[in-house]
Amino acid sequence: MRNVVILFALLVAFGFSQNLLTNGDFEQDLSVGWTKDTGGYGYFTTARSTDYQPDPDYEAMDSLYSGSGCCRLSQRVDVPGPVLALSFWAKFGIYGASSTCWPVAYVGVGYFDASGALLGETRFYYHDSYCTWVPSSTLSLIEVTNPDWSQYSLDIAQEISQHLPGVNPADVRKIWVALADTTAGG
Repeated sequence: MRNVVILFALLVAFGFSQNLLTNGDFEQDLSVGWTKDTGGYGYFTTARSTDYQPDPDYEAMDSLYSGSGCCRLSQRVDVPGPVLALSFWAKFGIYGASSTCWPVAYVGVGYFDASGALLGETRFYYHDSYCTWVPSSTLSLIEVTNPDWSQYSLDIAQEISQHLPGVNPADVRKIWVALADTTAGG
């Protein structure tokens, strides 16, 4: 049995503190602005509630239970370029793993060109020792070591220039933000 859970309170400030996401604070139903994608098999759950974090506002939860697959809650937005900042709170959880089937919970930021082609991605990821993901010129991995509620931030232009040499910053015209979980390898 494998279980992957990610709880997410998103505060995205693109550019000069302008939130470019629709329903980025999850105060409306998740069908407003967000897309749920699943693959493989298992019990997939996405939900929003005020009970996930000890504050009165809403957070979103994404979970895959007992299966080999993936579940993702995401949104893609047009941006004027990579001079953007991302800030969010997240809590991660993974349970039950083996060398052949290992869970990962992550918050992903994808970078796309004007035609919608994926140029690269940054992942804040919580994993166990079996995870085989490795960074590349188009994949930056930021390891999460504390699964409890923590605030994360990302200067996207700096991230691309320092960690994604395979991504031309001038080509970035769309950003994708996702909370996701996967059980890979099995």
